[in-house]
Amino acid sequence: MSDENSKFVQSQDSIFGHDIAKHQCGWFGDRSPLVLGAKNEKQSLKRLKQKCRLSLPPHLRCAVWISSVARAANPQLPITETDAYGTIGNKKSIESKWEFALNAVFPNLADRDDAVAPDLGLTQKGLNQLIHNDFQMPEQGAKQLTLVLCALHQVVGIEFSPTLPDIATLLQTHMPASYAYSTIREMINDTSQYIPVSQKEYYSWCKTYEFYVKKQSPAHFSAMESCGALKPEGLDPIFKRFFVSILKRNDLLHFLDIYLVEGCKAYFRLALSLLKLISKKELKALKLTDSESWWNEIRKKTDHPDFTLRQHLSLMYPTVGNISKRYPNRRMLRRALKYHEKWAAENMPIYIDETPPKPMGYILPNDKPITLARPTGVRSNLAKWLPTSLRTAKLDMIYSTEIHGRSLASFYNNCNRYKNTIVLIEAIADSSTATIGMFASHAWNINPACYGDGECFLFRADPDPKCFHWTPDFSGIDNVESQAIREQFMVAKSDFLAMGANVAGGNAIRLDQDFINGESYSALGFDNEPLPGKNRNKFDIGVVEAYRLIREVDGSAIGEEEKVWDLNGL
Repeated sequence: MSDENSKFVQSQDSIFGHDIAKHQCGWFGDRSPLVLGAKNEKQSLKRLKQKCRLSLPPHLRCAVWISSVARAANPQLPITETDAYGTIGNKKSIESKWEFALNAVFPNLADRDDAVAPDLGLTQKGLNQLIHNDFQMPEQGAKQLTLVLCALHQVVGIEFSPTLPDIATLLQTHMPASYAYSTIREMINDTSQYIPVSQKEYYSWCKTYEFYVKKQSPAHFSAMESCGALKPEGLDPIFKRFFVSILKRNDLLHFLDIYLVEGCKAYFRLALSLLKLISKKELKALKLTDSESWWNEIRKKTDHPDFTLRQHLSLMYPTVGNISKRYPNRRMLRRALKYHEKWAAENMPIYIDETPPKPMGYILPNDKPITLARPTGVRSNLAKWLPTSLRTAKLDMIYSTEIHGRSLASFYNNCNRYKNTIVLIEAIADSSTATIGMFASHAWNINPACYGDGECFLFRADPDPKCFHWTPDFSGIDNVESQAIREQFMVAKSDFLAMGANVAGGNAIRLDQDFINGESYSALGFDNEPLPGKNRNKFDIGVVEAYRLIREVDGSAIGEEEKVWDLNGL
């Protein structure tokens, strides 16, 4: 490695955009190796831990953090290779992997601006609290966090790890999104045990903490158990929120210096040592009503001007007598975490992911001006409403009034080979515009009879998105006429196009043959409201677009069929 490439990258704040000043540091240089003068790898790691406990110089946090994690996650690699993670020579590799991940998640660049972050078990409410209240992020910082979380969710496959959003945020206060993504990818390596990355692991962490609290301090255990502070939901401030609501920001970053070298051992040491801030005498005087009241007592201690993590290290790493042996080492922790996984599997609740689905991608040839399907929100809702097997497909325009003209005949001519098509309609009524549409399970062809099936559905994509799926009649009343009307899924005539029907002769959507006027009424089976909005049954038609679905895997059209029906002119 050349002399320039061996230099460490400088820290960069990608959340708030603050400048990070460079400070002289007597125990770190500006280039690899990370630890100078160590005789072997064991001594090198020992010195690194000692230096991190003193707190890292901010301008070197990016380099030291990623190198430390790489060293812990890849014990089989020589330290010369893991130290190189934080050097300028490795920057291009990290950024290219990040760009690859972004392209996999957001094939359309515009989707990056409108992306919705997965909460990873924190809940969308908790994620909003993190972004807008706890960290008060500017818009650009929130976007950077969103990109990292989306890549971890969709590329790495993390579905439940509520600690990650806070860790990702803290990392990005001193490193670009590309480095934060690379660092977290190394952290979830099985050998490192940094954070729980499944619901079972998370609940095992909570149970293991309860086990060690009871073992080390029965008095604190009794107080915490009485107010619910040892239940998984009562441990949110430490295991779900990474001490963000407990420690001051500088103390959090100092702890991150230590944690990224030592892993979960440091995590449990801090969580257990915080209890020692409340003496047994103080415990007896506490009036605890719930878990929040317990953590408020801890906050009173950590918010005190005299409290610093540097001073608290004497409780985390005691050296007097056998006190230090009371904290679990890494081997003990792994054994305890593994043991409590059985309890976790039996007691964890059913997890419901609140994250909006990934927006459908679209194919954008130069000669097709996509209008109605371009907004990310529209494609995200379509992905949510479509059958599961079709949600990863891409949209490919096969008809547009802007290209093929306002003609029902042209619409049939372009759509008659494709099942599973989506039609988007710009509905203009009372000086307001709505994007409405329908999903057709069968190909659109002029047909003397009604056809299609119950997979057809109707929707309003914007504003106030709503979907109306078809449901059969479960009343038990045998009404042939009503059933026939209910099953008017698709109506394709030479002079109009429709989906859904009611006893008064109206349709859920009806478009005339010139695509100028449309109607929308409630239909049996779909139980929809007028799609353009309340009391807006008649509307003018703006743009109409139809899309077939393309498989992401092989690029083939879904539901393409031979031209069997060709009844134009009947």
